[in-house]
Amino acid sequence: MKRNLMAIILALCLIGTSLAGAEGLLPSLTDTIGKPMPSLGEALGRYPDDEISNADGSNTEVFQGVTETDFNTFSVYLSEQGATLADYQAAGTSFSASIQVEGKTISFTYDTQALKATVTYPKGTYDEWLDYANAQFASAVQLLNTGKTDDALAVLFSIPGYSGFKPVAEYFEANPELATAAREAEYFEANPELATAAREARLAPYKSVGGIVTFGTYPQTASGSDKTPIEWLVLDYDAASNRALIISRYGLDAKPYNTKFIDITWEKCTLRTWLNNDFLNAAFTAQEQKGIVLTTVDNSKSQGSSRWDTNGGNNTQDKIFLLSYAEANKYFGVAWEDGNNMKSRVTPTAYALKAGAWTNDSKTTADGAKAGWWWLRSPGDFQSDAASVSSAGSLSDNIVPNFRGYVRPALWLNLESGIF
Repeated sequence: MKRNLMAIILALCLIGTSLAGAEGLLPSLTDTIGKPMPSLGEALGRYPDDEISNADGSNTEVFQGVTETDFNTFSVYLSEQGATLADYQAAGTSFSASIQVEGKTISFTYDTQALKATVTYPKGTYDEWLDYANAQFASAVQLLNTGKTDDALAVLFSIPGYSGFKPVAEYFEANPELATAAREAEYFEANPELATAAREARLAPYKSVGGIVTFGTYPQTASGSDKTPIEWLVLDYDAASNRALIISRYGLDAKPYNTKFIDITWEKCTLRTWLNNDFLNAAFTAQEQKGIVLTTVDNSKSQGSSRWDTNGGNNTQDKIFLLSYAEANKYFGVAWEDGNNMKSRVTPTAYALKAGAWTNDSKTTADGAKAGWWWLRSPGDFQSDAASVSSAGSLSDNIVPNFRGYVRPALWLNLESGIF
């Protein structure tokens, strides 16, 4: 009787193996049951020792070193899923049986002396699962490789028993930081209150004016082959809309305000086009771009310097923009008269230097790095000039085709966007 009971327990639990196997859960079985079932492979913490494709189209998995203890945890659960035992046979140390689950027949054998278990599931079900899982996995890898970790994990979670799917496990082994992200995602899904606290902790630096945060990537070495996280200075936080205004900590590139020497405003200049197309797509993934606010940018005379009183043109709708003179004055204290403003001095990255950025040997930042000048979006003395911040930190202007100035992108980041 004890022997028969053990065989029944083994039979019930071996269903789990057929559902997960070396590659994962069979969707044709999982879908009818309504949720994934624990697998023998997961219980053992390993994959089958062998996988056999049979002539009739069925597939057999072989496990060595299987004990009764490996199955006890699963027996009650599987019986609750409607599994029934049929065609049970015992001969010496060998047991065999067929299991019915929602019209599907799975067979197993178990040798108590050799501690060897085999599970065979019918033609078609394995291939159905494998095609489905491989397609989902390929999609997830593509998302992971483009930095869309959250989207990738969502796809992986759509694969029943993804942690038992061999290619996923191998990918996580090669990319441990993604495995950590997956575990965190599962943990937080089960503990939503902790997920909220963790999210608030991640967002706290973006709400701290004067702090440094990272968001997106951009080349910052002379070779230009890197994708280095961009450091941003938090200029403002709007609690009512839960959004933060940030500006790059360094000059990320060297570009002219406009490629031709003509009268031009922010609305029509080539630098605006570059920022909202080339830079936007180079620096931020599609997921990250969802968090960047499309901002109504004020280009009225009130944003320029009264010293020049030059028309700044029409207001624009931008995701990425440059600060106006009024904003540079508000956040950095930029003024014509102040030629010793350390707060507004900035240094370029090695990538910007390679692109032509200029530095002043006699002017340095608070960190001791050589400073240069950076563009503002407001006009200068004429519309063929654009306002800028000099290497001394004071207000200045330069002709629009000057290519030696730094680009310091600015943007409003929506902290409610769910990208963090």
